Amino acid sequence: MVEPFSDAPERLPRESHTRILQSVLGDLVLRPWFDWVALNSVARGYFPLSRAWAAALASGGALARFRSELAMDDLPRAIAQPALMLVQNRRAAYEEAAASWERAFFGAVNPGANAGADLGPVGLVEAESARHGTAHQMMLTRFAFLPLRGRLPAVRWEVASPAEVMAAHGARLADPKIAFPAEAEPEVEVSRPVLSTYGREYWLRYPAPASTSSAGDTAWARVVEPEHIKDPPTIVFLHGIAMENEMWRGSADLVSELALEGIRVVKPEGPWHGRRRLEGWYGGEPAIGLGPKGFLDLFQAWIAEVSALVGWAKGRSEAPVALGGVSLGALTAQRAAVAANHWPERCRPDALLLVATSGAMMGVAHGGSLASAVDLAPQIEAVGWTADELIRWLPLLEPQQAPVMDPTKVIMVLGHADDVTPSAGGKALARRWQVPAANVFARDQGHFSVSLGIQRDRAPLERLKEIFGQLG
Repeated sequence: MVEPFSDAPERLPRESHTRILQSVLGDLVLRPWFDWVALNSVARGYFPLSRAWAAALASGGALARFRSELAMDDLPRAIAQPALMLVQNRRAAYEEAAASWERAFFGAVNPGANAGADLGPVGLVEAESARHGTAHQMMLTRFAFLPLRGRLPAVRWEVASPAEVMAAHGARLADPKIAFPAEAEPEVEVSRPVLSTYGREYWLRYPAPASTSSAGDTAWARVVEPEHIKDPPTIVFLHGIAMENEMWRGSADLVSELALEGIRVVKPEGPWHGRRRLEGWYGGEPAIGLGPKGFLDLFQAWIAEVSALVGWAKGRSEAPVALGGVSLGALTAQRAAVAANHWPERCRPDALLLVATSGAMMGVAHGGSLASAVDLAPQIEAVGWTADELIRWLPLLEPQQAPVMDPTKVIMVLGHADDVTPSAGGKALARRWQVPAANVFARDQGHFSVSLGIQRDRAPLERLKEIFGQLG
């Protein structure tokens, strides 16, 4: 393992929990007991507090609007009003810092010159630190609603009916092979770079294809690359649901350290997350709250963006490009790997890394512990979703054909105790795709611990490096 560059004023520091995971403490934490704690913390703590937080942001600080957003007219003013003011103040601070950051990294102060040119390396680090820090403080304000936690719903339910889904996606269902076309080469803007403890970092932005939010939605990605390697291989790595590293400081970073080992890492912000959050919803919430339409919309949008990012990476070098993801990101990546059979060569990933995945979406929706914890099944059944109706849409949700890459170039990391994306579905997918046993890393862990565990036991990442070497 290559040591990271030293923290210095002109470098962004390493802020993740990677050090803890790689320590002896990681052996104690990354076990199935942790998954039970994590699941309950998410479903009964983080999600309900996030529901109040999203409602508070949408309310503009007005108590009546906040109560209406939550459909809870009796929320006590003494608790809610101070929390609402805190949320609005932190949001204003973040928006100010984000605007300054955008001018520094993307803006021009005069024709042909970037605003960031006047800041220098230290100024750019300070601008990113201010943006990330104020984002973190804004995200933390959800804990101002802790006194209300037991009364708050976990999800905003606006489940679309089978008829509404058919109207939105029926034409795509008619021919699943072409349901996820590659995105035409977008005009990708590249920010000014800044040094970090991992190497060289910058951001990409471009108009989001197949937008599931509003007109003018922007797709974002952070790029972390080796500082002194001209033509590195690349992995495009997709995050899980409600994982928003661009907004939280110190959140677990599973792959950025690969830049220290000669690999470029592209980390997109998925639809409905981070800077792309829909007003009135918390990050990733629509994927659950809209019912099956949520996943159909998200896959349609994110898979198109995957094609654009793979194309961008291949346009920058002749080195191979892998696609990867964890949890929701893995479910998206595996469906993209099948769709890529019908994409131009420039958009096709050469390898695949799937962490905590399942090839059986029915098992995720009806047998998964997170889906059960938020009562997904009763919510969708109430608007007419039967098992037969769900099965109809599996061709757009599951990787039912072979991926574009040879199975020897597919890596899977699965937890025997994973009951969020149940491991039986992942193991069945590995068999169906004929993934070599040496490429399947099945561990005595659950969903959360197996995901974080790739920084503790790096064998899957070492295997990725070997595959990059084989691909040349």
